[in-house]
Amino acid sequence: MESRYNQLTGTDVLTYHWLIPPGTGVSVGELEVVSDERSGIRYFTRVTGIAHDPETGGVQVTGLPIGCIDQERVFRKPRTIPLLHSPVRPLQSTEIAVLRGFMGEIEVGTVTSGNQRMVDLPVGIPSSVLNQHLGIFATTGMGKSNLMKVFCASAIVSRKVGILLTDPHGEYATGQPGNPDSRGLVHHPLAKDGLRVYTIRSKDVAGEYWMKTLRIGYKDLAIADLGLIFDLSPAQYEVVNLLLPFSTDEIIDFFINDDVESLPSHLRTTAYIGNHQEIAQRVRSAPPDALRLVQRQMRTLLDLTSKFVHPAESSLPEILEDLDNNRVVIIDIPGMSDAAELFILSAISRAIFKKRQRRFIEHGTAGSGGSVLISIEEAQRVLSQHSEKTGIFREIAMEGRKFGVGIGAITQQPKNIDSRVLAQMNTLFVMGLADRQDREIIASSAKHDLRVLDTEIQTLDRGDAVISTVGIPFPVSCRIHYFEDYLDSLWENSSG
Repeated sequence: MESRYNQLTGTDVLTYHWLIPPGTGVSVGELEVVSDERSGIRYFTRVTGIAHDPETGGVQVTGLPIGCIDQERVFRKPRTIPLLHSPVRPLQSTEIAVLRGFMGEIEVGTVTSGNQRMVDLPVGIPSSVLNQHLGIFATTGMGKSNLMKVFCASAIVSRKVGILLTDPHGEYATGQPGNPDSRGLVHHPLAKDGLRVYTIRSKDVAGEYWMKTLRIGYKDLAIADLGLIFDLSPAQYEVVNLLLPFSTDEIIDFFINDDVESLPSHLRTTAYIGNHQEIAQRVRSAPPDALRLVQRQMRTLLDLTSKFVHPAESSLPEILEDLDNNRVVIIDIPGMSDAAELFILSAISRAIFKKRQRRFIEHGTAGSGGSVLISIEEAQRVLSQHSEKTGIFREIAMEGRKFGVGIGAITQQPKNIDSRVLAQMNTLFVMGLADRQDREIIASSAKHDLRVLDTEIQTLDRGDAVISTVGIPFPVSCRIHYFEDYLDSLWENSSG
């Protein structure tokens, strides 16, 4: 029986089986090669199952074919099966070089083969696929924030894509507050060229890290975004819809300076004497209670966003130019509420989408730069199945691809994301999901079949990920770089 060890004992197109000697170390996720010596084809396989074999005393290994290389060194999906008893062995350097050729320019970590890191095989996402949307799914503590920092740091190096990132915790720009060992993207060796930070922090802090003051003008806002912040009744939505034809600066001025209690209605004969005759005429038929609530909510919203919303000044032209120039843009708003974060993200996302949509209509292209990826933390807030609070984000998820705008949805709860939105995501990072329903939903949405990797996904450690992207022809197991270590390597390379 020893001669049968490490040889193929059974196969079909989707599953390989082989035996290894007792006591041999093997792990789920290991990459192996089945070498068909008759045809010269090398079949790549990934270990998906391990079990004792009582008959032989060995270990029965099950593998998933992920591709094969023929004599011309062309990698393709396996549509044939290797010869029975073909030897099974680890990857060799020439085969690793073939896999390296599929990796993109935005490096996030290194391939893992079972418990082993393949340090000579970095994992990189092709920037060309980011307009097709990206999802990062993980339970708390599995390393989502570290992944995003590494992803942005690599994008600063490659300069092939613009990334928009809101930061209500102040960790992405300067590091985790209260942790002296933590660093942020401002510490990147290429930060002054590839990074822009727009902040609400004091001028002293902004000056120390060459940040820019964040300003969002009244005209940048949209009355429809009230639905992102507040739970609006049908009557309130009626008021919002009545106001859609007017510019937001006019609407704000109306609600701030006029008392809706004094507006004329069908039951009143008094005349309106304010500066917004058309608005007053438009809303006079609205339910008075709903109108009062909208006015109160508008004033509350301006209080919540007073640190960055300005009647006239706006940072949006600079932000859009930075993204067109393939920079990482951080909206640094430490201490801001969820409502304020969503409001500003919606305003900037709308400006990005409309600008690129307009350029596409006028010139047939979204622009000379790369794609723009809009990152949304806790994405289930605005992309859930039944929520009306979708605003511009659903529009981007459904139509952004053709205009070079992608959504980067980050969430612990993929089951709460609209399945139609999930289906649009062509790059997925799965970093450990305890909930079976979450795993099943991701597996059914991924461009690669992740169902056979369910055991591996359940056993992922902090910082590990299974990556499925249209840019790489098979799902990849990856150890994400630790951000501070990755920064050190970038500094070493820049000084060398």
